[in-house]
Amino acid sequence: MKHWYALQCKAKEDARAEEHLNNQGYHVFRPMLRQRRRRGGRMVTVTESLFPRYLFLELDDVDENWAPIRSTRGVLGLVRFGAHPVPVPPTVIQALHEQLDPESGYVELTRTTDYARRERVRITEGPFAGHEGLFLARTGEERVVILLEVMQQSQHITMPEHAITRS
Repeated sequence: MKHWYALQCKAKEDARAEEHLNNQGYHVFRPMLRQRRRRGGRMVTVTESLFPRYLFLELDDVDENWAPIRSTRGVLGLVRFGAHPVPVPPTVIQALHEQLDPESGYVELTRTTDYARRERVRITEGPFAGHEGLFLARTGEERVVILLEVMQQSQHITMPEHAITRS
């Protein structure tokens, strides 16, 4: 009977381990995450392992030879509790598969933070740093509109999303 097992990889070698295990005929599952992150002052889309240094292997407890796994490039070994590897519950693997976008095959996190309309936010950068306002809307992937009281009047201010945080 086949079960899923967690496999620990060497640092930054998840992709190498996945490739070599696939070449050996193992069924490997490495959920990937695509999200927007700040790099060098700009927002960029990055793709990385959802669980860095880990991937999942579907193995047959009886008929499959597990010996080559230990010597596969990038692999540290199966996750164990005591002396024996413990299967990952199938519901966990199923839940991970359900999180994958059917078109891209990635778990998609398009925004670093979602704000509710009229949620109180604090401005952290720029000329209004330290002031509080209300989140109104997004104008694009990196810009937001804030309702701010300036000189006793309500003003709509457009600014970069990275310049605000929850109050």
